[in-house]
Amino acid sequence: MNLNEIYIGRPSDINVGNGKTVSCVASTIEEWLLNEEKTIFSNIKLKDIPFTPFRPDNIDEVLETDDALIILDELHAIIHKNHKIGERCGKHELMGLCYRLSEFYRQVRKRNINTRQSCQTFQDAHYQFRTLMQQQILCEKYHLEGNRLKKCDSLDGKCPDDHRHFIKQKLYRNYNFVKDLPLFDPEPYYGYYDSYEIVSGWVSYE
Repeated sequence: MNLNEIYIGRPSDINVGNGKTVSCVASTIEEWLLNEEKTIFSNIKLKDIPFTPFRPDNIDEVLETDDALIILDELHAIIHKNHKIGERCGKHELMGLCYRLSEFYRQVRKRNINTRQSCQTFQDAHYQFRTLMQQQILCEKYHLEGNRLKKCDSLDGKCPDDHRHFIKQKLYRNYNFVKDLPLFDPEPYYGYYDSYEIVSGWVSYE
């Protein structure tokens, strides 16, 4: 099944580092390992795994590739939720880039493509992109304290070095809760990307 998935946090959650990006990266890597012929496009730098950067200036390459895996981290920064999407939008390096991206998301099934993106909350994503996300995965980061899981709530998003992390994930479809996913261990995947990389937006605020 080819899907657009979005990994999100809870509104007003003081812990912004709750495992959204590492969940995107891990899920993509696990799928790629099943078929290493797939091309990975990502707007963040990946380590120790082949990928092609996804930038505004190479969107044609992305749109013309079938059988691919897409990572778009910080979707709210890529296309602001108040941006006016249109074919003749001139707010990008390429006219209508936002429109072409939204149309691309509508055709993942035909192209055998899976996309994964992160966003601070579901409401922070542009409305048009929210309607295109068949699955929403809510992420919350916990650490093991004794024999109990305790939610990480550091104000600066940085946890003590001795924290052993796990991510609780809840799956939603069409805004409806579906199920709790298996507890996710992110530790093996932290080395595949830089969690402090700054993601540049593709459009100015309107």
